[in-house]
Amino acid sequence: EISEAACKKAGGKWVEFTSFIDILDVTSEADCKAANKADKRNDIIWSKTRSDSEEKRCIVQPPEVICQKAPTSRVNHLGNANNEGDNGKIPRLSRFEMDMPYFPSGDAKRCVLRLRYNISTTDYDPWKTDSSNNGVIQNNPTVDILGNGNKLQINLNTNQIGRTFQDRSHVFEVLPRLESMAGKKIYNLNVQGKRGNCEETLPSTEYGFVPDDLKVKQDDLVHIQWTGSNSHNNKNDGNSGQGNAGTDRNNLLQME
Repeated sequence: EISEAACKKAGGKWVEFTSFIDILDVTSEADCKAANKADKRNDIIWSKTRSDSEEKRCIVQPPEVICQKAPTSRVNHLGNANNEGDNGKIPRLSRFEMDMPYFPSGDAKRCVLRLRYNISTTDYDPWKTDSSNNGVIQNNPTVDILGNGNKLQINLNTNQIGRTFQDRSHVFEVLPRLESMAGKKIYNLNVQGKRGNCEETLPSTEYGFVPDDLKVKQDDLVHIQWTGSNSHNNKNDGNSGQGNAGTDRNNLLQME
């Protein structure tokens, strides 16, 4: 049990922490309030960072957690989905678009991005099922569906029931802006997919940009990120389409 009472009972010291993403180098509550008033993106407060210390700092609170429904798609499908906000556009691959956090101190920050792909089913109650229920569902069971003694086998693999398919963590660094970037919007433009047509790239997808439709103004900035290789060893898996074996390319074309 993780609680203050259990901690003290075990002879431990219960310490509470205040979450923050940045600390500003100011020494008074008045200066901290002024920084909060000037900041248009963050909530900045004068507060203790831990309960066992009376020292107060000017801390930048984390943004609110975004909790929203996943886009609607076909069952067990990794392709196009009806993403919220598409407003009737052609369906696109599932995605989550986010704004990068803003650190007013101007210091570089290390961030961790964790991506998990889960599948949830209604074969059992996910909130009331634990290890004591092992064996309730079995591989390829035979069931008397009609009640006449003739049993039929159901094609069922329990490895596919309510599990996490993918779990990936990535560490990256957010660097301070250059002076020439001050006050400007920066859009992140990525490339997805690989060489080939829709059948050759399955279960991936053909090359495409994310976001698909990016509209920028004259003073906006675009951070273009794509990965390619001159020497990958995918043999027949990745050499589809036109081009030299082991290579892939992405390009931008300026048009009138």
